[in-house]
Amino acid sequence: MGYFITDSIGLIIAALNTATFITLVYVFVKAVEERSRLLHMLDKVYTPILTPLRRVLPAWKLDLAAIILAVVLQIVAFGIKRFRL
Repeated sequence: MGYFITDSIGLIIAALNTATFITLVYVFVKAVEERSRLLHMLDKVYTPILTPLRRVLPAWKLDLAAIILAVVLQIVAFGIKRFRL
C-alpha cells in the first residue's frame, strides 16, 4: 500500500494513523501546557476513552493511558495492513 487511499482499508488505516497522531499531540500538550484550549478540547474527547486505563495505571507526568492507546492504534493498523482484515 502506498501513500494514497485507494480503498476502504486505506481509509481505515489513514483514520487510525490520524487518531494516533492526535493522541500523541494530546500527550505532548498535556505534559507541557496545562491551561490550553487545545488541551481542554482534546480532554473532552479522550477522557471517556482513557478513564478505564487510568484507573489501572499509575499517575505520572506523561499520560501512560494515552501512550498505550497510541500503541494499540498502531498495532491495529499494522494488523489490518498485514492481514487485510
